[in-house]
Amino acid sequence: MFHIVMLLSNPFRPDPRVLKEAKSLVDLGYRVTVICWDRAAEMEPEETLDSGVHIIRVQNVPSAYGIGTRQLLRLPRFWLATLPILNRFQPDLVHCHDFDTLPAGLLWGGLHCCPVIYDAHEYYADLCKPRLRGVGGALLYQLIRISERIGAHMASAVVTVDERLGAAYRRVNRRVVIIGHYPNRALATEATPVFTRPDLTLLYIGRLSVDRGLLFYADLLRYLREQGIPAHLRLAGAFTPPDEEQRLREYCQGLEDALDILGWIHYNQVPALLHSADVGLAILQPKPRYVEALPVKLFEYMAAGLPIVASDFPPIAKVFNDARCGALVDPFDLHAAATFIRHWWEHPDEARVAGENGRRAVLQKYNWETMTQRLNDLYVSLADIRSKL
Repeated sequence: MFHIVMLLSNPFRPDPRVLKEAKSLVDLGYRVTVICWDRAAEMEPEETLDSGVHIIRVQNVPSAYGIGTRQLLRLPRFWLATLPILNRFQPDLVHCHDFDTLPAGLLWGGLHCCPVIYDAHEYYADLCKPRLRGVGGALLYQLIRISERIGAHMASAVVTVDERLGAAYRRVNRRVVIIGHYPNRALATEATPVFTRPDLTLLYIGRLSVDRGLLFYADLLRYLREQGIPAHLRLAGAFTPPDEEQRLREYCQGLEDALDILGWIHYNQVPALLHSADVGLAILQPKPRYVEALPVKLFEYMAAGLPIVASDFPPIAKVFNDARCGALVDPFDLHAAATFIRHWWEHPDEARVAGENGRRAVLQKYNWETMTQRLNDLYVSLADIRSKL
């Protein structure tokens, strides 16, 4: 059986995209092992999921998360820790999630004539850039950018999430496959009964930070309640950085009874959370990495049948114009966002139509099942290359 080893730099709680890829590959008949980095040794060192995906966690390299010098110095130790495990399994292909696992995959793959996939969930250098400060940060950014280009060029193929990133990686690698981070059709089988309950629930799922709209959502909640709408706000995700939580709580004084901060939740809990809401929020601030990206939460909201209020950025607008699933707003225009939601509160049938449009679009087009064949085609082509080596 063709054996795939995936490398991952988080402890796999699980990571939704990695889980979907791994499970799909198992369903297609591949054997899949995920080697991941449990930096705080918080989880089982080894387990096999019900799907058949085998998990091995590297726990002897303690580290925090982030882009600090200490973390960077620990990365090579993680890479070295993966090599004996790769030697133990002798995989037919190494699939590296994010750039910080790619050096280990390329080293082992080069020594064993093994194809290596670079799965670029985001453009890693630009992901790091906001957290790099001063002259040292600028130099580190250039080092990461150049290293990523070299690594992507050396990989047998690059998998990424949208056409914008695909165009960037095609400059350095001719074999680029777009695997959109879409939800499974199963998430769209049942519509959410939006605007049928006595209160209005606004929902945001994702990393929690000011540049992802955190304070805007608080302002929106306050504005709606001042207009007499019994609105509540639910936030699910990890605060990035952690001190953003205290900032939010201080900002939301007087709104405590209307604010529900859930923290990080397991992916299995997401469907129930989606079905408890009336409106999905994705009002990200105009940072370069958000303006050009398609947030995963957008498609999860659509799958659940939630009408959405989102930032009017070109990639998001393209989906909205296709699916007609909500309202686009300037990410600084609180009045516009509130006006759309108030209109839905007063005309709930229009909100339900927008939600149903989004759900139908996921069932027909924006679903993981349409991506599975692309993934399999890539593996078949790389397996053929492997057989000829």
